[in-house]
Amino acid sequence: MKILVSFIKDKRHIINKIFLTLFIIFIYVIGLKIYIPCIPLNILRFSQIQKALSRDISIFNSYMPIYLLSLGVMPYITSSIIIQIASKIFPSLKEWNEQGSIGKYKINFITRLLTLIIALGQGLSSVIRSRMFDIAQQKFLVLQVVFFLNVGSFICIWLSDLITNKGIGNGVSIFIVISISENLSKSFKYLWLNDNVFSLSKKILISLSFLILLILTIILCSSYLKIPINYATHKKHDKIQNHIPLKINTSGILPIILANTFLNILPTIGAFLSEDNAFKKFTRQLQESQYYYLGLGFFIYLVLILLFSFFSVFIMLDPHEIANHLSKQDAYLDGVKPGQETVYKITQKVFKVTLMGAFSLTMLAALPDIINFLLFNKSDRLSTFNLGGTSLIIVVGVAIEIVQKITTSTNVDKLYNKLF
Repeated sequence: MKILVSFIKDKRHIINKIFLTLFIIFIYVIGLKIYIPCIPLNILRFSQIQKALSRDISIFNSYMPIYLLSLGVMPYITSSIIIQIASKIFPSLKEWNEQGSIGKYKINFITRLLTLIIALGQGLSSVIRSRMFDIAQQKFLVLQVVFFLNVGSFICIWLSDLITNKGIGNGVSIFIVISISENLSKSFKYLWLNDNVFSLSKKILISLSFLILLILTIILCSSYLKIPINYATHKKHDKIQNHIPLKINTSGILPIILANTFLNILPTIGAFLSEDNAFKKFTRQLQESQYYYLGLGFFIYLVLILLFSFFSVFIMLDPHEIANHLSKQDAYLDGVKPGQETVYKITQKVFKVTLMGAFSLTMLAALPDIINFLLFNKSDRLSTFNLGGTSLIIVVGVAIEIVQKITTSTNVDKLYNKLF
């Protein structure tokens, strides 16, 4: 007991961070249920009927623009991705990344400015797509709704920054998980409380499928490939690693978020076009084929995950930097000369790991939707149960990241060894 009490005292700052994170999550969950104050009661009633009859196909937040935090952190994610890609292309942005705190401030300012522009576009698009407002007759109301959606989005960004800077984990990822978890819980509630729709054998089959997917996702998110390294001078130190750890799923949940973001841009543009427009019809068919009958949209989605897996890995990992770091540590790979040969060998290993991770991630993203397609008819896929698709990968990935962060911060393994 004394060991436990002393551990809690020593790690008080970590415990405070955990409680702060939980408190911010509590505020965010309440905020998800707060209506925009200017919306008339008749529109709110209509939105509830529409919500009951339709399936929310967004992995981020509700697409119905009736809640203050409906947009969530989606505009910030989109702008961050654009800036991250631009920093690899434009030299000025690359220089800002290397300028320390001043450069970071400049990049954050541009990201926030771009977030505002994207939030305005997404807010207006969601209002048009919801078909709850008469745009021609209710122009001032539409402007008010878009304004409050933008305010709500920046509240979400502020809360997520608080978690990232003063709490545990990445605030943006945690908020995405909260939105996904709500949809998953509703799906399972519908599954087990509707005996007239699902037989007991189907319920057990679905639950087992979900469990298998969960196990496979955990394996993918926590597996490493170790590249052995040697040191020119013999070093006896516990903290010196004798290998380079390469995660099988190095890119994490980023390819899924990128693919969803890219596919969400198309209906956002289509919302501003007329009903007879060919592009709008194409985006609607693409969206339906992604979710309801696994057609062209579904395969484009999987191809995007594959492409973004390779793209994001080679943005995160630079073989030249790894090779330079090894040379500074007087380390080398087995049977490989330092310099260009090391860079080539590391690139080869990274490519192999990325290939394994990309195909595994794509398969896991596809399996739940394939199971949904095989087990349910179109009406069920449209409005009732959904295994989660890519949702499970995001939830597990973020959960593992938070657990690892808490474990490394608190040295909980040492406490466990002392107690048991």
